[in-house]
Amino acid sequence: MPSDRQRVGGYASAVRVASDAPWDAAAQAVTGAIADWQAAHPGILVVAIDGHGTAGKSTLAAEIARITAAALVHTDDFFLRPPAPVGKQPARPLSLREYYDWRRIRAEALEPLRARRSARFRCFDWGRGAGLGGVATVRPSDVILLEGVFSASPELSDLVDWSVFVDTPDHERLRRLQAQVAPDDWDADWLAVQQSYFDQTRPAASFDLVVSGTHPGPADPAGGTS
Repeated sequence: MPSDRQRVGGYASAVRVASDAPWDAAAQAVTGAIADWQAAHPGILVVAIDGHGTAGKSTLAAEIARITAAALVHTDDFFLRPPAPVGKQPARPLSLREYYDWRRIRAEALEPLRARRSARFRCFDWGRGAGLGGVATVRPSDVILLEGVFSASPELSDLVDWSVFVDTPDHERLRRLQAQVAPDDWDADWLAVQQSYFDQTRPAASFDLVVSGTHPGPADPAGGTS
């Protein structure tokens, strides 16, 4: 995999892996790219693994972390519930940034890890569906994986070196989502702002690497959006 990439509009042109590649091919593609990126730019490397909810990002990131001994941070740990509407008319969230505490991602996770310090932060309580729950500690490593929706957002881009998009067909993502989310918990606003983010802010072509997420992986028992 080439280490020299021509930058287009501030992002590197994407390298696509065949959509029917087996799951281990996706992990190998990313770990191979990480080796190339580290060879070209020694030191701390932060890689965002982004994609639609239920694309398979968490499964892929866990495998990459196992192979590379990377530090692994999940954007789902910094999830936010948008403010409740005032009055009778629901206030629709305007953007995906309203769903993630990106300031805490920066200050409590990425900045300490980039400084080779352990990151310690409280996580969104997926069991209650609101507020903060337990405390996570992530030890530093030469490779830092920031996994989850919004990980490649402009709000974090100055702390992220390379970005990976996990590409999974709509019908497969919907099948997984329906298997994980009860009808009462369905959030149409979430799906709408997520689609806008990938259509307008971070389309697949803006990523450094695009890999397939079609291999079925285990559902995340803790909940979340990945």
